[in-house]
Amino acid sequence: MLNMFLCKSCDTDRMVLASAHKCTACTISTYSRFALCLCCSLEQDKCQECQTVMNSGRDEAAVKEAQQARAAYLARIAVIDAEFEAAIADIKDDIDAWLKVNKDAAAAYDAVMKPFQDAFQTASDSLRTLQASGAAAGSEALVAAQKAVSDAQDTLTQESRNNTGVLFDPINKERERIGEEKLKRHEDAVRAQYQKTSKEERRVELIVGRITGHLALDAAIKEQLAELDEQDE
Repeated sequence: MLNMFLCKSCDTDRMVLASAHKCTACTISTYSRFALCLCCSLEQDKCQECQTVMNSGRDEAAVKEAQQARAAYLARIAVIDAEFEAAIADIKDDIDAWLKVNKDAAAAYDAVMKPFQDAFQTASDSLRTLQASGAAAGSEALVAAQKAVSDAQDTLTQESRNNTGVLFDPINKERERIGEEKLKRHEDAVRAQYQKTSKEERRVELIVGRITGHLALDAAIKEQLAELDEQDE
């Protein structure tokens, strides 16, 4: 959700991470920076990030509107999910197998590549430690550390190319077995589900965002009025 309900401390950092996870209080997704989605934050009157009590002045009508918006959202999502399941019901076994092969192939590739990734990370960490120690730019130790990073990077790149088959061979084999028609049907169903879900996420975001926006504006105006009163004193 784009609108934010944050305390002054958390509001100083306007960066919002793109990845998402489930709200700690409900099933609605929220950005990875936040513990609470906008609905739960307003309902509990707590900062989305640190969960400090906001004392925002929101009333029961605002809470009820947020609760109703969340309930309507969850009901619509249940319908959307049911439509998705119905759309792929006759190919579900094939799709489950396809997803498992993709997951297993990715895990196998990661396992093969991990030693080379670890070696690159170790070399990079060693270089950073040496640089932080104040080693001279042309010193033998620093030159050797830089070369170690370069060599590890080259090895990582080469091994990535050498092991592409670990990732793609089983996937391509499974793709051939299932067939493009079934896979396209699944992709189309996923795309339709995502578009509908995104629309409903935006709907509840706008409804609750309007409430929190009014609260934030009211708080800002009250603060400025108080500052004027202090100047008069």
